[in-house]
Amino acid sequence: MKHELIPNESKRNETFKKKTVRLVKKANELSTLCGVEVAIIIHKNGRRRYDLGEDNAVLWPSPPTFSEKLHKFLNYPDFETRRRMVKHEKFMEQITEEERENVSKWERRCELQESRQLMNELMKQDHMDDYFHELELYQLDVLNTFVKEMLKKLE
Repeated sequence: MKHELIPNESKRNETFKKKTVRLVKKANELSTLCGVEVAIIIHKNGRRRYDLGEDNAVLWPSPPTFSEKLHKFLNYPDFETRRRMVKHEKFMEQITEEERENVSKWERRCELQESRQLMNELMKQDHMDDYFHELELYQLDVLNTFVKEMLKKLE
């Protein structure tokens, strides 16, 4: 889907209303499910310079509650605010580390699967000695790891 300004004003207003309702529903879900305080400001610019009335702003959950949450947030001590805010770089490092862990887990699973297959092939051989001579060092290492894993499970 291409994101650009909708040229037709009535369609743009209709989309604005629908998206606003969805955003408010998601904010309410986030607040309820995660036990966090959420406040939203949506300001729609008027067509004319003097058209800046309150009907152009959406304050969720309500103007008084929004104001209360905003003042509470702004009155946090500076160190507390910095501590609670997630910095993009730290967030990306955390996501990257989680993905590295996932990749390591999948690599491990693949190695174990490969070693199981090698072990099955080995068991099918009539002359194991000949088969061992054909294996590469990497494959022997994988088999060694598999055997160690199986011994751990037996203990």
